[in-house]
This record gives sequence, structure tokens and C-alpha cells, in this order.
Amino acid sequence: MRRILLALVMVSASCLGGTFRIILDFYPNPNHIPLYVARELGFFQEEGVEVEILVPSDPSAPAKLVATRTVEMGITPQINFFLAVDEGLPLLAVGALIDGALGGLLSLREYGVEKLPDLRGKRIGYSLEPLEPVLWRTMLAAVGVKEGEYELIYTGMNTVPALLSGAVEAIGAFRNYELIAVELLGKNPVFFPQEDYGVPNTYELLFVVHPALLAEEEGAVRAFLRATARGILYARAHPQEAFALFARVFPELDDELNRRSFRVTLPLYATGCRHDGEARWVAMQEFLVATGMIRRGRALSELYTVSALP
Repeated sequence: MRRILLALVMVSASCLGGTFRIILDFYPNPNHIPLYVARELGFFQEEGVEVEILVPSDPSAPAKLVATRTVEMGITPQINFFLAVDEGLPLLAVGALIDGALGGLLSLREYGVEKLPDLRGKRIGYSLEPLEPVLWRTMLAAVGVKEGEYELIYTGMNTVPALLSGAVEAIGAFRNYELIAVELLGKNPVFFPQEDYGVPNTYELLFVVHPALLAEEEGAVRAFLRATARGILYARAHPQEAFALFARVFPELDDELNRRSFRVTLPLYATGCRHDGEARWVAMQEFLVATGMIRRGRALSELYTVSALP
């Protein structure tokens, strides 16, 4: 779905030369601009940490690489974090990059959809199992649309082509990417944010580490988060310059889609990298237990810490 090709980075099992390695959740995109701002403007160096930004070969890899201490830090969605911890991976959330949910259901007014209940009788495409079906069933149930009154269809990563071709009438999507892409193609999209329809709001992207890594290198983690928080502040104060820095690193992403994506994402970066809204953690954990996505809840102290926040 991201229109770039990158050489995948191979990482060793030990930290080389004191480098603090962070692995992204996906290919570089506007979600990650504060990290590249912090690197390009020397914020990491000023805070005393040498940072290497790595790209995963598989979006499911970051949590596993952090859990095995192949890298020092990873970025992962909060829901994925819960799932990984439930599988027994030793992970601890130390901060956030994106402060709120990005996902939801996307349809087109061309299909006669104006309100979420209009998806009754429609086909809905998804790419991630088993998570997305749970989310979309929850949203539809919130407006009285029952299972059996719509069809969930697995499309793989080809959700947008499936929507545009009429193979499905709605898809799971991000408000800062697919929504914009469809609009730029001249269509009339309508987007339903998941947090407005029964799904608890979430920290879309968390910074996670192995608990032992935090105990050993808390100073480096704190320096990383402090520099990233500076990158967020800079991006908000100087958005054109921030995007230009990102585009200098990835010139193939210097287009209208990514510029608009950045504008939508800008207010959603986590100020101070904060991720400590207790009610949000409680609500999401209860939701995942209730829907059978995770087996049990855990004490919040086992899930996140504020010790390294700026």
C-alpha cells in the first residue's frame, strides 16, 4: 500500500558501538516524521544517543525483535502490543508516537453510503485477521447492524483496489492515508472513525522495549524520547520544514498524498511522547478481553511505565 521500495535492514543480536536501534512498525511514512526530524536536525546527538532507524520486513516483526532484544526499541500499535503481551512476549510501553486512533471504515458516497447503518447489506473488505473483523463487527453493532446483515471479505492488502473496483463497498482504512488516497482519485469518500462507534480510543503507535533493556539503559530510552518529543514540537511549529526534511531522505514520498497525510497526522502526534492515559489503557484492555482477543487482563504496571518520559 505504501508506494516505495526500500532495502530491508538486517540487524545483529547485539548493540553495535552503543547505537540505539529502533525498528518502525511499517515502511517510513508521515507517521514517522518526528523521528526523521530528530535525526536530521541532530536532536538525538544533542541528547547523547546515537539512533539507527530500521525498517521491518514484516509488520509483525517489531514486537518479536524487541522481545528477543535484537533491537533496543520498536514501534507498534497499542492493540498489537496487547496481543503480543498476551502471547507471552516480554514488552513494556515507554511512550507514544501517535496519540489517538487512526483506523475506521471507509466507503464511497457513490455506493449510497452516508451513515454507518448504510453498510447494511454491503460487502466490507479487510486485510488483518482476526483483529479487523472484531473491530468492524463492533462498530456495526453499535448502530444496530447485526452479523449476517453484511459480508466481511478478506482482500489481503488490496483493500483500496477492491473498494474502487466495486468488489466491496467498504474497507478498513486509516484516516491519514487511504481516505486521502481515494479522495485524490476524484472519489467521494465517507469515513467512520472506529472510536466513534464502540471501539475504545487507542494509542495508535507506541514505543516499546524489553523490560530488562529499560532497567539497563533507561538513560538512553529517556534521551531517545526527549529528542523525539523535540521532533514533534518542531514538526508542529515548522510543518513545511519538517516535511521537507523527510522528503529529503525519501524523495519518492514527496507528493500530494504524503503532504496531505502529514497535515492530517500533525495534530495526532503524542505531545511529550505521553502514553499514560490510564482510562484509555483500562478501556482497551477490557474491550480486548470481552471480545476474546486476549485471554486476560494485566496490571497496568506490567504494561506501561512513565519512568522514561521527558
